[in-house]
Amino acid sequence: MKIIQVNKFFYAKGGADKYFLTLIKELEKSGDTVIPFAMADKRNFNSSWNDYFVKPVNYHQPKRRFKIAWRLIWNKEAAVKFGHLLDNTKPDLIHVHNIYHQLSPSILVEAKKRQIPVIMTLHDYKLICPNYLMFTHGTNCQRCLTGNYLNCLTSNCYYSYPKSALAALESFLHNKVWHSYRDNIDLFISPSEYLKKLMIKAGWDKNKIIVLINPAPKYELQTDGQRLLYIGRLSLEKGVDVLIKSLKLTNKQLDIAGSGPEEKHLKNLVKELKLENQITFYGHLSGEVLEKLKKEAKAIIIPSVWQENMPLALLEALAYNKLVIASNSGGIPEIIEEGKTGFLFSPGNVTELAEKISNLDYITPKQRLIMTNQIKEKITSLEIEKHLIKLKNIYKTYLKK
Repeated sequence: MKIIQVNKFFYAKGGADKYFLTLIKELEKSGDTVIPFAMADKRNFNSSWNDYFVKPVNYHQPKRRFKIAWRLIWNKEAAVKFGHLLDNTKPDLIHVHNIYHQLSPSILVEAKKRQIPVIMTLHDYKLICPNYLMFTHGTNCQRCLTGNYLNCLTSNCYYSYPKSALAALESFLHNKVWHSYRDNIDLFISPSEYLKKLMIKAGWDKNKIIVLINPAPKYELQTDGQRLLYIGRLSLEKGVDVLIKSLKLTNKQLDIAGSGPEEKHLKNLVKELKLENQITFYGHLSGEVLEKLKKEAKAIIIPSVWQENMPLALLEALAYNKLVIASNSGGIPEIIEEGKTGFLFSPGNVTELAEKISNLDYITPKQRLIMTNQIKEKITSLEIEKHLIKLKNIYKTYLKK
């Protein structure tokens, strides 16, 4: 097969981008021809298709606000370049990932004109929530599921009325006026049952949505260390403040690897609670330093207060055979079974999280061995080879159609 894989970033910025890059590599290994389409960026991996990539835009240029705002909604350059790519390569199928803003759904129309099947993996809640998260001002939110995107403006979800208005307008135009996704995408792949149910609740055709959990990376199984570990963005929805407060009720040591808008607040919280001797901030990490922290961790904590879809941090933790304590929200309980593949606590519940952390000390070697086997069984079902077989069967189905 000749497949075009589309994503706005061509470097490993987040979980969606890592999946996109992994897919390209694995499909090529299996004998398929894969052509990437993305935004130009100095951080990109090398590609012989760079000439087709879309120019980056500085969204903070005040003199070009209207032009830039319209480009977020409908990127004409992306449509033209994508059309040229389609005509010059004649692919069998297109698989799109995160295309919002930098690329925009303008490229989908070009595919439709040429009657090329399009499949889209849903890595977030963007199609049902203008701010991607279904979380605003510290609380979970489903107001836009009714299709009234004006809620994004009235709730000021972007903490800026102009930005919130633009996001509401974008969702209204693409979902209510032009039907850019509904009419130009043949199949949506959801990484969790949870997201699929929300999509159906919001009015999307259930027959055009299939669940395929993202693959787990392959690592050499590690033994337990002594410290707790949080890896990820330091933002309100991630619930790192809940984790910090829970440490006050335990004597455990915690490493925090990540950065974000809440970093200063979280460091101040640690000082207020006098936890400087228990908690270490490492900032954003990658490579060997991050791997070392993972290997030495006793457990990895995912304290999110929002509705996680299918976080890569969760799959990575299990792939390392690490004990996981995660909030019982979104798609997480589809992977974590209490006492079998990890432990769950109610989102935002400091006391319950502290209890789960303290109970780690009472897991016997026999119980840990049983959990290790159950974790290995779960991870085996999510191996990239098995994922690829399922995905390629989906591809072939839509090629026949």
